[in-house]
Amino acid sequence: MSRLLFVDDEPVILKSMVANDWGAIGIEQVYQATTGLEAVELIESLAIDIVVTDIRMPGMDGLQLCKYVQEHHPLTKCILLSGYGEFEYAKQAIVYGTANYLLKPVSDEELMAEVARVKMLQEQEWDRIGSFERARQTLHAHLPLLRSNLLGDLLGGMRLPQAVLAERMREYQLSFEPGAASTLMLVRLDDSASIHESSLYTFAVGNIAAELLGSQYEIWLYTDANGYLCLLMQNKNRTQPALAEESKQLEKLAHELILKVAAFLKGEISVLIGETRSFPGELVDQYRRSLNAFRKIPRSDRGIVVRSEEARTQSRSLDSLYAPPSFQQLLEARRWPEASQKLAALFEEMRAKKLDTEEHISEVVYTLMNAFLYLAHQQGKTLMELTGFEADIAAEQGVFSRLDHVMEWAEMALRNVTTAGGREFKDNKSQLISKIHRFIEDQIARDVSLQAIADHVGLHPAYLSSLYKQETKENISDFIMRYRMEKASVLLRTTDIKIYELSSMLGFQNPPYFSKLFKYHYRMTPNEYRERNQAES
Repeated sequence: MSRLLFVDDEPVILKSMVANDWGAIGIEQVYQATTGLEAVELIESLAIDIVVTDIRMPGMDGLQLCKYVQEHHPLTKCILLSGYGEFEYAKQAIVYGTANYLLKPVSDEELMAEVARVKMLQEQEWDRIGSFERARQTLHAHLPLLRSNLLGDLLGGMRLPQAVLAERMREYQLSFEPGAASTLMLVRLDDSASIHESSLYTFAVGNIAAELLGSQYEIWLYTDANGYLCLLMQNKNRTQPALAEESKQLEKLAHELILKVAAFLKGEISVLIGETRSFPGELVDQYRRSLNAFRKIPRSDRGIVVRSEEARTQSRSLDSLYAPPSFQQLLEARRWPEASQKLAALFEEMRAKKLDTEEHISEVVYTLMNAFLYLAHQQGKTLMELTGFEADIAAEQGVFSRLDHVMEWAEMALRNVTTAGGREFKDNKSQLISKIHRFIEDQIARDVSLQAIADHVGLHPAYLSSLYKQETKENISDFIMRYRMEKASVLLRTTDIKIYELSSMLGFQNPPYFSKLFKYHYRMTPNEYRERNQAES
């Protein structure tokens, strides 16, 4: 919307100028003033685009008004009108940035043509300034994000030609020197803050890190998909200190960072100091080694500083996750309370044995997710329809990066499945399968023959066998054998029970026959299986 202001102390001339069809050239609003001071008030309150003013006015004359406009509103254009053609007026008008100088009397056509010309020039200037300013402001506002995305791309393996990378870093005002030694530090947030607050918390930790380390190091920040805050650092002192001295200094700063976060954010973090490598050629390998090392550190080890070469693997297996009946079997049988108990036992084992590393958490997530997916697809549903959760969305929100978040997700998903099961799956057949499985698990050391099961549920053995196969797509004998072998594997890993005692517990009267079946199933004898698993743990 263009606004035009006429300033003249002669009412007749003022009225004549205002009366023209200014809308025809795109002027939406026209204002008038009889003095320079009155004009200033309108300019300050209405954001005038073009001022047409006479030079000869009482008080503030036209030249003074143009000077005021130039000093306070440099993008507003002025056109001077005067009956005096002296050169000094024209020269002074140019000094004050006046768009043009017209001599009276001026025709309506000439005045409209000049206003249209000035309006077009002004619009071109606004486009140029607006485009440049928007680009500058956008770049400045998004500079942290652009830097972070570039580092994320480089850590992810993107290869840029040297000239392109140098230009990009120059645009983003990054002072990292190609070929120089760089150290990668990973920061893990150990607090159990909600997922939705983690971005703000990570940002605050990054600010503290940059403030603490920035005097000595060039700092480049990125938060990866695992929730780790990655700090790539280059020593500002180009004459690199000795590696041992640098290592000692970094460890001291890492401990100080942990203390600062505790003091100012009331939170806990752990820090992994990675290897020092050449930038950017070795950056990807440097990141992968650091990430792999941090994945070995239990989440229950909080507020620590560790070096990537010091990380040790937690190789112990999650016995409660695989102990029969499996989580998937419990879901299939609609045994919701027992499925909930299995989750509780699993997470308790992870806490008690400190098996809350990234590796173990991933193992749990994939196993539980497969079980939920299997049940959903078995019922012709999507995971979202069955559990109320979408796997990709949950992963993006960082649900699967920490044990407490995984527990929350698994318990919520099971509650949703249980609610759906209560509405849709309370049919006789599903209850029958559940009853059969419970009987087998309880009586595995005794009689679990087809006849015994049939007597327990009150059906003819032939009908029971057919119905079970129809519902589960396997024979009852297959389920019994699988359950026996899975239970045997858990007991061999977790106890020192003798083989003949174990075979008796699983309903085998002949230990050699049990050993033969076990070897057929696992491709090794029970003793070999026990020795191998105990050696690994």
